[in-house]
Amino acid sequence: MKKLIIFDAYGTLISSGNSSIESCKKILSLQEKEIDPYEFYGKWKKLHRKHIDESNDNTFLCEWDIFTKDLRCLYEIYKINRPYKEDIKYMFETQFNRKVFDDVLQTINILKEKYRIVIGSTADTYPLLKNMKDNNLDVDNVYTSEIIKKYKPHMDFYNYIIKKENVNIDEVIFVGDSLLDDIYGPKQLNITTVLIDRNNMYNDKNIKPDYIINSLKELIYLDL
Repeated sequence: MKKLIIFDAYGTLISSGNSSIESCKKILSLQEKEIDPYEFYGKWKKLHRKHIDESNDNTFLCEWDIFTKDLRCLYEIYKINRPYKEDIKYMFETQFNRKVFDDVLQTINILKEKYRIVIGSTADTYPLLKNMKDNNLDVDNVYTSEIIKKYKPHMDFYNYIIKKENVNIDEVIFVGDSLLDDIYGPKQLNITTVLIDRNNMYNDKNIKPDYIINSLKELIYLDL
């Protein structure tokens, strides 16, 4: 019998929209030379994943420090002579005006009648809590990488939540939009996984969720 649903936050409950690419455009508007913001953001995403993995293996850095490290490296790659510690504010600003998807609040309230509902996010704690407060998103507990000191898909991330919630593996469901963080990671521990694929993009033959949904509301009707 399932008792606990762990939700990823961004991309699952809270939309990030185009905030990341828009912040890249603002940062690049300060530069003298023309740089494609989509190419820049693509490199940023790869660097961010690399730095997250390094943080898991070595000294933990909160996500804000990793973003700053990312931009420092990007400025080195593109030979940009600007104060990266100042310019990173444009990425920081995008974290505070995010909205929940339309199907979230009602679905969470219904699910709370049957399950304990928590969030497990790689985000820093304060921006996530502010987004939740601004959107009236209320859950039973919130776990972030900043609290756990590990990022998905490190096994310690999921084990920490399971231990704190005092549940067995077979009582847990993990719901998210990332194949690596929210499906592959939990499945290494035999946690039941649900991929929310809002744009019908799933086509991976190697990472297989237990369930695939296109709207959070579908979760209400799944036989979990």
